[in-house]
Amino acid sequence: MTADTLSAAAMAAQVRSGARPAIELVREALRRAEAAAPLNACSALLAHRALAQAAALDRRRAHGLPLPALAGVPFVVKNLLDVRGHATLAGAAPRAQQPPATRDADAVEALVAAGAVPVALAAMDEYACGATGENVIGGPVRNPLDRSRITGGSSAGTAALVAAGVVPFGLGSDTNGSIRAPVAFCGIWGLRPTTGRLSLRGCVPYAQSLDTVGPMAGSAGDLALAYAAMLGLDAPEDEQGRGVATLRVGMLGQGIADFAEPAVQAAVLRAAAAFGTVRTIDLPDADAARDAASVISAYEVGRNHQAMDFSARHGGYSAFVRQRILAGLAMPRDWYDTARRYQSAWRQRLLALFDDVDLLLAPSTPYPATPIGAETIEGAGRLYRPRADAGHMTRPLSLAGLPVVAAPCVGEGLPVGIQIMAPPWREDLALAAGRFLEVEGLCRSAVPRSM
Repeated sequence: MTADTLSAAAMAAQVRSGARPAIELVREALRRAEAAAPLNACSALLAHRALAQAAALDRRRAHGLPLPALAGVPFVVKNLLDVRGHATLAGAAPRAQQPPATRDADAVEALVAAGAVPVALAAMDEYACGATGENVIGGPVRNPLDRSRITGGSSAGTAALVAAGVVPFGLGSDTNGSIRAPVAFCGIWGLRPTTGRLSLRGCVPYAQSLDTVGPMAGSAGDLALAYAAMLGLDAPEDEQGRGVATLRVGMLGQGIADFAEPAVQAAVLRAAAAFGTVRTIDLPDADAARDAASVISAYEVGRNHQAMDFSARHGGYSAFVRQRILAGLAMPRDWYDTARRYQSAWRQRLLALFDDVDLLLAPSTPYPATPIGAETIEGAGRLYRPRADAGHMTRPLSLAGLPVVAAPCVGEGLPVGIQIMAPPWREDLALAAGRFLEVEGLCRSAVPRSM
């Protein structure tokens, strides 16, 4: 699907100036969402609510009242986040029988307060237990760049709808890579904020020690605008735009990037070369961090589903997810406590790296989007398992809780992704670096977009 979608900034400017009514922008987005049905990316359209919100914005303008920063901009919401009046499916069909949410999740509420209009709920992996977007209950979400390939998961539908140009941005969540893998495979932008930076109220939990919610967008600028709105700001934070080219960059090598295909490693190297000083940093014990992230995730997801009455409802789970929950419930508490202690030590180790560099760079995924249904794929020097390996280079960084901008690199063939990491609470620095790489032509969306 090829789309010609304005940026969020351009849309909001049109609405505020009166050049176009908000209801027209929303109707167009709803039509694009319907046309994108072959992607299997929507779990529900929000037409009634969206048109009512857009009409209210247009009435405000007609009465001479000021409009918020993102007035009339359509967006989509991963169906892990509550949207008032709708059951929060979390990628699980049996949850359609749940009572509808009585209020929006905090992340949704913040964007609505900024004038943005939710137009669809986006499909996802069942209970966020997946990295490919292949939900055995609802079927796979298809990559708009090549419908025979995965989107990545678990924020699959949001990535597909943004990449297809249905909306300029959307909401996803990221525990161990659920924003970063889909944006890499679909050739768009994403942000995993510092763990704890944004409220998770109204988000079905996966593993609360690692869970985050964040925006996914078709450009670095729209990513920053959406994130600013989620913080309650009218405009992005001061992003230290001047002097970005002189920042000191550390490329994560052994233990991280050495698992990636040569083309992916080359993309990171090209991006790093745009900055002032570049050094390679090896983390040979990163496997221990992966193991700790996996233990924490398994233990917490098991207990979270136990609290959601898993013992009575397990028959409604797919076999794959049911086995994952049971494995988490069987995990000893002392394993979990050991992993949490390691998490603290690993975080301090990665924080110490910022004494010598300003940013860290690494691949997002080891390879581009793989064929739907592929159990293994052959790389240049190893055999990969897409369901297990898509998060190989994101899990250790999740464990440290760092803010990460996931940027797309477009060349021949399908896009690949890179992670731009900053110290905790410095999302502004990572966003500024992403925009710098976009201006330099080293990172850009895979889908042509007109301004």
